[in-house]
Amino acid sequence: MSHPRSEIEAAFRATRTAQDADDWNAYCDLLTEDAVYVEHHFGVYRGREAIRAWLVPVMKPLVGWSYPTEWCVIDGDRVVFLWWNRLPGRRADGSFYEFSGITTMLYAGGGRFSHQEDVYNFELTRKVMAEWAADRKREAARG
Repeated sequence: MSHPRSEIEAAFRATRTAQDADDWNAYCDLLTEDAVYVEHHFGVYRGREAIRAWLVPVMKPLVGWSYPTEWCVIDGDRVVFLWWNRLPGRRADGSFYEFSGITTMLYAGGGRFSHQEDVYNFELTRKVMAEWAADRKREAARG
């Protein structure tokens, strides 16, 4: 069964609003009790509370990050979108410290999603984060 597109769009916007506010508890509230979250580098989490127990602490230190969505496709109850994890600040050349990924979500109705899977290049993630940390350290040393 496919839900009305306007309902799916509203639920998707609610996930973006919670994410942009760094309100990961609110984000988890937008998942069904039996949701499954597939994170290829950290594992598969089954159930909203298991997802919350992992997601809230892992996202807590990422203050100041932003998560722009570049594009989004809705097909039936499936939402697929490309996002950026954008760290605070910019490189000396003005470019962002960022890496992209693709997420698929399955809308279950009632404003909630039952499945999420994130796919991104973990080695690039580590590289960007290390570069960002080194640049912050150099900036702090300069005072």
